[in-house]
Amino acid sequence: MPLPDPFRRPDLLRLPYDDYRALPAVANSDLSRLRDALNGRYQKPSSASGALGLGTAFHTALLEPELYEPGLPGINDTLIWWMVDGVKQDPYLNELLLNGTPEPSCIFTEPTTSTVCKLRADLVAPNTDRGYTIIDFKTTMARDYNHFLAQCSGYDYDRQAAFYLDALQADRFLLVGVQKVEPFSLFTVEVPLTMLEEGRAKYLRLLRLLLPEAEVPTYMSEAVRELREGLTG
Repeated sequence: MPLPDPFRRPDLLRLPYDDYRALPAVANSDLSRLRDALNGRYQKPSSASGALGLGTAFHTALLEPELYEPGLPGINDTLIWWMVDGVKQDPYLNELLLNGTPEPSCIFTEPTTSTVCKLRADLVAPNTDRGYTIIDFKTTMARDYNHFLAQCSGYDYDRQAAFYLDALQADRFLLVGVQKVEPFSLFTVEVPLTMLEEGRAKYLRLLRLLLPEAEVPTYMSEAVRELREGLTG
């Protein structure tokens, strides 16, 4: 009789974005709010109203094109589709898009802190020649590959990569930078072990701030309180 797999991956859920947002669990975006509070620049979450961002429009066009709405204020539709076509012209990335699952969500318990967490990946491709792969697309103004690589740590993409990879027990995490200005180059980074270790330290540090016994600096207390209240209702 086979033994149960101790590393069973959480189920990938196909949820509307609003339903995902409503899940009472800690997301990577919540960790960014705590990071901002830790750095003294906390702001209360704003509403989702307002002009659609270029990054959101690009992700919709690339991953859920049936939901893309042309002609929205502030969005250059031609630019969006140039960027999408640029990704699809890369044979390997196009294969991942064709065979992967776009915008899957999952809910899981982070084992070190026993915190209930959630994530919504751009793309997950379980059956690749390199194993279980998570792919995340980032619009960027980076000048070249090395510039984008430097941004991965500065923008805490390393934290996101470790958070997602650990949750899904994935084999690798690909960050794909998509230039939003000419020449619209692509920069594909397979996140290395050293970067994952740094990202893991980042997310664990932030999750520990949410523990009931955590000693939280006074200037962070509002951010921690609001996040805890949001999770408990």
